[in-house]
Amino acid sequence: MKTLRLLSLCLIGGALTLQACAKDDQPGTSGAATASNGSGNGDGDGDETGDTSGGEDFGEDDADSGTTTMGFVPDDGDVVGVSECDPWTQDCPDGEKCVAYGSTGGNWDANKCVQVLGDGQPGDPCTYNGTVESTDDCGEDTWCWNVNEDNLGTCTSLCTGSPDDPICEPGYGCSIANEGSITLCLLACDPLLQDCPGTDSCFYDFSGNFVCAFATQDLAEGETCGFINDCVGGTVCLAAEVHPECAGASCCAAFCDVSDPTCLIAGTECQAFFEEGTAPPGYEDVGVCIIPGA
Repeated sequence: MKTLRLLSLCLIGGALTLQACAKDDQPGTSGAATASNGSGNGDGDGDETGDTSGGEDFGEDDADSGTTTMGFVPDDGDVVGVSECDPWTQDCPDGEKCVAYGSTGGNWDANKCVQVLGDGQPGDPCTYNGTVESTDDCGEDTWCWNVNEDNLGTCTSLCTGSPDDPICEPGYGCSIANEGSITLCLLACDPLLQDCPGTDSCFYDFSGNFVCAFATQDLAEGETCGFINDCVGGTVCLAAEVHPECAGASCCAAFCDVSDPTCLIAGTECQAFFEEGTAPPGYEDVGVCIIPGA
C-alpha cells in the first residue's frame, strides 16, 4: 500500500497538519486553476472548467508510516506552518537542502533546512525518515517521493525556477502543493490514455499539470472522495455541486473524450475540461462528466 496520497482542501489555501479532514467536511476549492502545457514551464496555457476542484494536494493514506493519517489540510484553519527556507531559492547553508516537512508532527505544511545525507539521483531508490525529520538519502536537488509503508520511495527532482515560472525536465510537470511547500517534478501523462508506468494513474494536480501518481483507494465514479488520488485512474475528485448526486463535499467524476463523448452516470454530460481555446497542446479533447453547464 502506498503511503503518500493527494487530498482536497478543507479550507481554501489550507496547510497540512496532523490528519486529513473527514471526507464529509471537505468542500471543493474555489477559483479555476491555470493549466500549463504539462512540461512544468509555467506557461499557463489554459483553465480547467469552472470552480469545481475537489482535491488539490499530496498526502498519506492509512498505512502505518509512524504517524497518523496525513493530508494537506489543517484540522484547525488557524494552524499554519512557518517556513524557515525557500524551496525555490534553496537558501539553506552548504550541505543542507530546503524540503517540505510537518511542522505540527503530521502533514507537510512548511519548509525547513535538512542535512543532505545521500547522493541519490532522480529515479534512484531512497529511504524517507518521515514528515517531521523529512530527511532522506537523495541528493541536494531531489527529494524522496512515492514512499511506501516501509518508508522506501524514489528520488524525485525538485522544481527549479520560480512559482510563476517553474522549470522541470521535458516530459515532467511541476506540481506545487501544500501552501507551496512541495515543489516536485512529476511525470506528465494523458488522462484519457492513462499512460503512466507501472500501477500509477494519471491525475490532474490542480497546479496546472496532468501527472502520474499512485491511487490510494481506487474509488469509483460517483463515490465520495477527499484526495485527488482517492479516485480510480481515469477520474478526478471534484466538488459536489458539479455532480447530480454526491453524498459528501466532493466526489469522483470520470474523464471523457469530447470528440467521442461517453458518460455513464445519468444527468452528466462530457464537458470540456479547459475553457475554449486555452487547452494545452495535446489536451484539447480532455473532458469531464459533470452536470451540463456546471
